[in-house]
Amino acid sequence: MQLIDDEIVVEGNSVSVTGLGRRATELTLRRTAYFVVGVQIGVGFVQLGIVDLLGEQHAATSFEYDIQESPNEVLRRVASAIDALVRSNGTDRRLVVGIGVAVPGPVDASGRRMLLPINLHWRDVNVADQLEAALGLPVTVEHNVRSMALAETRFGRGRGLGSLAFVYLRTGLGAGLVVEGEPFAGGVHGAIELGHLQVADNDVRCVCGNAGCLETVVSERALRATIAAMGLDDTPNPLSALWEARTTSARAATALDEIIASLAKGLSALANLLNPELILLGGALADVPDGFVERVREETRAAVFPVLRPSLEIHPSSLGMDAGVLGGATVALDTYFYN
Repeated sequence: MQLIDDEIVVEGNSVSVTGLGRRATELTLRRTAYFVVGVQIGVGFVQLGIVDLLGEQHAATSFEYDIQESPNEVLRRVASAIDALVRSNGTDRRLVVGIGVAVPGPVDASGRRMLLPINLHWRDVNVADQLEAALGLPVTVEHNVRSMALAETRFGRGRGLGSLAFVYLRTGLGAGLVVEGEPFAGGVHGAIELGHLQVADNDVRCVCGNAGCLETVVSERALRATIAAMGLDDTPNPLSALWEARTTSARAATALDEIIASLAKGLSALANLLNPELILLGGALADVPDGFVERVREETRAAVFPVLRPSLEIHPSSLGMDAGVLGGATVALDTYFYN
């Protein structure tokens, strides 16, 4: 058997469920037979890690960049960081089968170019071509939140489910969907721009050019502006700061009500239109108090079509802040190993 000869699969004990007939041999995938590199390019930051065949991260690094830097320069730094990480971790480069890059915007159908991110000035960037030329390894590119949804389906809370939506809050608010184990890429570019649903009762102009988008209330930029206006200390997660302040500040409590109501409108629209079995909250939404998640869950369910309410589950992501790296790695595993 070639997989055994190549030491990808190893034999274990002989077993027989019934005690009759020829005894079967347990086969186990050797998780460190090969590796991939997962990369998340965010707005102003990059995270990357070396990941094995079963989704475990073995080494990681990150860096920040000025969003005014050219995409070519950032990709040059990404290539250097990948090369340095593989060398420092002692990973045999011959065992690295490919690289998966999760990017903050729509990707072309071939999975090679990032097209038009809302929160970054990059336009039609040939991510795969540049990294392949620098590293000599195959590269595939995917929308960041869709790749996170896929990682949860393969290695996280979504295993065994027919459909899963992942909602990610950082610079903006995006969503990704997996249906029957495959990333949903409907439409021209397959992006689900949840943050640009016009659900907010305000006239605030969004970065996309419209007014009243969900991101004018629920995005890193909007949340930091909210806590700054209240004189609250700047923290890694403004949502947690608002939650703590709500018991002593009426303004904080009112702002929190608006944030939760707007987010619930967006999530209920997602549930009503696409009907996922599970909605997972990632990024800043994965690191909030349980009480915040429960309120979001209650208000979302109240706004969902009645027949869907009992089956809709909403939980924080099980992958934490590494979801983007694992997302990129999962796309690479699907492309270069499992398929």
